[in-house]
Amino acid sequence: MNPLGGLTMLQKFWWLVVGFSILMVWPWLPHSEGQERAKNSTKKIRVKPGSVAARIGSAVQWRGSLDLALEESEKTGKRVFWYVPTLKGSFMDRKTEIDRYMMAGPFSNPQIIQLLNREFIPVRSKPKTEQQKKYDLAPFQFIEPGFLILEGSGDEQLKVDRLTTFQSEWLFQLISSASGKAGLTFSTNQRLAAQWAAVRSGNWDFTLPSVESDDPDATEIGLLRGMQAFRNNQPEKAKRIFAEISVLEPTHPLAWKAAAESEGFGPFVRGFEIFRSIPSGALTAGVDSQGSSAPKGVFNERGVWLAGTDFLLGMQNESGGFVDSDYDFGGTDSLPNVHVAVTALVGMALLESKEKYPEHKTAKVDKAIRDCFRFVSDPKNINRSDRDEILWAYAFPVRLMARMKRLGYDTSDSLQKAVENLQSVQSKRGGWYHEYENPFVTATALCSLHEAKQAGAVLDMQKVSLGVKALSKDRQSPGTFPYSSGGRRKVTDGSERELSAAAGRMPLCEVALSLWGESDLKRLQNAIQQSFRYQENLDVALKYDDHTSRLAYGGFFFWYDMRGRSEAISNLMAGELKSWCQAKQKGIIMAMPEIDGCFVDSHEIGRCYGTAMALLCLARSDADTPETEK
Repeated sequence: MNPLGGLTMLQKFWWLVVGFSILMVWPWLPHSEGQERAKNSTKKIRVKPGSVAARIGSAVQWRGSLDLALEESEKTGKRVFWYVPTLKGSFMDRKTEIDRYMMAGPFSNPQIIQLLNREFIPVRSKPKTEQQKKYDLAPFQFIEPGFLILEGSGDEQLKVDRLTTFQSEWLFQLISSASGKAGLTFSTNQRLAAQWAAVRSGNWDFTLPSVESDDPDATEIGLLRGMQAFRNNQPEKAKRIFAEISVLEPTHPLAWKAAAESEGFGPFVRGFEIFRSIPSGALTAGVDSQGSSAPKGVFNERGVWLAGTDFLLGMQNESGGFVDSDYDFGGTDSLPNVHVAVTALVGMALLESKEKYPEHKTAKVDKAIRDCFRFVSDPKNINRSDRDEILWAYAFPVRLMARMKRLGYDTSDSLQKAVENLQSVQSKRGGWYHEYENPFVTATALCSLHEAKQAGAVLDMQKVSLGVKALSKDRQSPGTFPYSSGGRRKVTDGSERELSAAAGRMPLCEVALSLWGESDLKRLQNAIQQSFRYQENLDVALKYDDHTSRLAYGGFFFWYDMRGRSEAISNLMAGELKSWCQAKQKGIIMAMPEIDGCFVDSHEIGRCYGTAMALLCLARSDADTPETEK
């Protein structure tokens, strides 16, 4: 019997289209018995500021036209401060959110507000096409947010972009140097001098004065109290404090900032604004280096480890999670899974810190690790119906639990359950998916399962074999791996374009196959070599919240690919080549800390993710044993 009998040709055609579509999608769907079928949402729910928070940055006397500001500059002799929130042709994903970081951070600082209004003609505007050409503001070269300082003639005096860490003294000095003024007193409030001194030293254990109803310092004291609660791992308490003080003086810039922090989009609670003092050498950042990246040599390896650990310890919430990331490419429903994944990575980094510097805040680090484990083990923190980021929420906790177990923590039951969860989202074809099935995700799953096996977990080896087979099929003749799996195969010739597009993911994919006996030293070495060769593709994407070219690199791939390379290097045989690769990788990493010693690759994934990933890469750059055997 013909099931299409009696239908018109057009109806038959559409039934064939539907059937073909189902066949194409089916291999990527999870098929474990008893698992709820995914009800994935791609809707992105973004914060709409309240009436007080909406005023952030408005105390700066912004002009809306650069041309008119230059005319005014010619008449007054003041230079133009031109804040560039975004560019024409920019694909930066979260332009609004990044702009809010600037408005609620630097442009809510009373002294920076006063400096800009008194010494400059401040402009906030998106460049016109001719302005972008004149000042070389090409997308991906000038990465928002940033600013320029111009003479009245239009001549450029200073240009700074890639701002991902805000520190008041540094930014004040950077701006004021162009006007002949310098020297920011961290706070002009002598009543709070001791408290601000403690904050600058990294000490959040201080007592604040009580506040009377008519206290002129009430807003600043309240802001400090909220910041103190947040850094002491009480973000919900901090949120309530910020909300309360935002209405005390609703015309005060710090009240607007407090409102933004209470609503979750302020730079302090997102980890981009720091108040701790920075090394004197970092004060030249923005002139001698790109944006808020520290000049070369400011931080040594120990300095990076201690700074990164301190930062991470201050960003954990009451439940043990790290939730600063707002990476929602797959929709807001994916955020819980992003937070679980980031928390697992932070826990892994803290384990490395504990081993490397056991004398540094040992009890606090150990508690933070246990709290990370508690967070990632709680099924209430995972959204099982999300298809876009579920893999990371299963794969990275497996690695955290496996490492904890080998270091003496009791994680056996949770590890076994995490392994089962990870295997449950394998596709029928054998691979794993992130939005869709792709080789680098499958490689992540296979690396996690291998580490779990070494820690004593029981695996379904049929699933492992199927995964290895799927990844092997994705490997192309020159050792490259495509961006997605299961598509139409094409003839590969190892062209420059093909290698440059795949170089970032090659080491991770190759090491995954190597761990399961489906690769060899020659292939692994080639993957690492190509990854180093095309490092510039990663560098271009750094600090950008989207893909930067048809090669599919993006800021959010920077540390992911760097970590894959670090893992591949750690699995080389001990010898001259391995030592050379480790030294080269360490050199790349140590050229990238921010002015406070932390790391970032995109605003969206956040500085907790960037810092944790960088520390994990650094930990492998001088290890003698493979990461997966450590």
